[in-house]
Amino acid sequence: MRFFVTGISGFAGSHLAALLLESGHVVSGVARDAGSIGDLHRRYGERFPAGAVQLCDVRDGPHLREALRRAEPDGVFHLAAVSFVPRSFDRPSLAYEVNFLGTVELLAAVAEVAPRARVVLVTSSEIYGAIDVDRDLPIAETQPLRPLSPYSIAKAAADLAGFQAFWSQSLDVVRARPFNHTGPRQAPDFVCSEFARALAAAERSAGPKRLLVGNLDVERDFADVRDVVRGYWSLFERGESGEAYNLGSGKAISVRAVLENLRAQCRVRVEVETDPKKVRPREIPRIFGSIAKIEGATGWHPEIPLEETLGDLMAYWRTELAR
Repeated sequence: MRFFVTGISGFAGSHLAALLLESGHVVSGVARDAGSIGDLHRRYGERFPAGAVQLCDVRDGPHLREALRRAEPDGVFHLAAVSFVPRSFDRPSLAYEVNFLGTVELLAAVAEVAPRARVVLVTSSEIYGAIDVDRDLPIAETQPLRPLSPYSIAKAAADLAGFQAFWSQSLDVVRARPFNHTGPRQAPDFVCSEFARALAAAERSAGPKRLLVGNLDVERDFADVRDVVRGYWSLFERGESGEAYNLGSGKAISVRAVLENLRAQCRVRVEVETDPKKVRPREIPRIFGSIAKIEGATGWHPEIPLEETLGDLMAYWRTELAR
């Protein structure tokens, strides 16, 4: 089959492209920058030639339509986004434009150029926003959307735009709402990768070893990116059009436990110190999602233990920092 991936050079996008290529499919896509494209070219050679990816902002409707025409896709995975939540507070208009208006442009392009393609539209568990930890856990897809950041507002709007395209235009859209996911190639903006990079760097440096952290007692739902992209594929194969599905581990783990796991793997002793600048003034203490709906619909469930994910993440940063 032929697949088109937006954000193909990014963290999850590159893992999804690898999964599709390993399964023997034809893959192309668009990206804002080269990112991990070079690694994919080297690994898959002629199966993923240089022309498979075009540099294109998803807000650029004409360019997006042309890329879709060339791709002639059976399926579209929409992952392109401004993905770091804190940054969306600095530039909210950019988050709104890319995450919401970029999705609107993508859906319009699919309706015009590839109306028979199935679209797996990736939004975020962040759209659930303000929850009551005593009443709303685990978070199900029926939970009201009460987003708390420009990022999550834009993703909530994108999610609703996906449903509207299904309802009003009869597009075959399935919505994916992933919780936190991590693994090799994740940017160090995100907490697991930030810790792993810092600890791998400490192994290579002389002098005192110290890691500045925020609130370690919050609990979040962490899954492996490789499991999550398998989930996207399962939704392409067996998800119900118009429906939304959570993807995650289905359980909560504290950020402190993540850090202690990584510290146990570190080859040197690193002291941990709380940095008040990293502590958010208001945080929901515990978040995790129900994955019963996607399990029932597709049979998907996470397979990679978090310990293995974190080990692979440490190995990735050791390799990167040694280059």
